[in-house]
Amino acid sequence: MATQSPNNQELHHALDAFIQTTTMDEGIVVLKQHPQLLSDHADLLFSSIIDNARKQGHKVTAQALDERRDFIRGVRQELSENKDNTIH
Repeated sequence: MATQSPNNQELHHALDAFIQTTTMDEGIVVLKQHPQLLSDHADLLFSSIIDNARKQGHKVTAQALDERRDFIRGVRQELSENKDNTIH
């Protein structure tokens, strides 16, 4: 089994923390604490997790994760349109 780089481990930890949130406000707090979740790399990792859930037959989980990924994508879009690049 290949070992993960410290950056990958941090990203996995951050993504797990985000997935465990139960409200949008909690999600925003995690995104502020872990801005790396707004990266393309994080989006690819999230997509991989969703694909794996679907392949294993966990449709409800995949759908919930899709919604969370869409939330992050929405924040990314808002930041790209917002000149001060801060999460509100």
